[in-house]
Amino acid sequence: MATGLSYREKTLYASLVAEIVVYGPYFFLHQQNSVNKIAGMIAAIIVLQIVLQSVIAALARNRVTDERDRLIELRGYRAGYLMLASLMVIGFGMLWFHANAGHFRLDSRMAGLHFLSVFFGMLVVADITKTATQIVAYRKTL
Repeated sequence: MATGLSYREKTLYASLVAEIVVYGPYFFLHQQNSVNKIAGMIAAIIVLQIVLQSVIAALARNRVTDERDRLIELRGYRAGYLMLASLMVIGFGMLWFHANAGHFRLDSRMAGLHFLSVFFGMLVVADITKTATQIVAYRKTL
């Protein structure tokens, strides 16, 4: 990470890298998803975030936040929430479409796991959107 970045920017970049490192293989490399993999990924992201944030906090000199940091954080959360709400509406619309078209079987044993994976993916996309929006906002204010 560049030395010209603020403490908050460094933490955002670390969060983004951790999310991509942990969630990338789950969504792009593995086709056999399970509840154990999702639980393992959540545990992995927690541990990786703790380690990265601890290192950044130990090396950072100025961890003071101001009104700009709070406003950027709120913008990020707003973008993440709008992304999650949009994905939920699209997801439920697609579910309704497939159910009405007869392409969806409720008796499938994998339906629950499929929905868990889809909604977990929605949360991940919303969180990455939040983080990316905050990074862009910090870069714009320079």
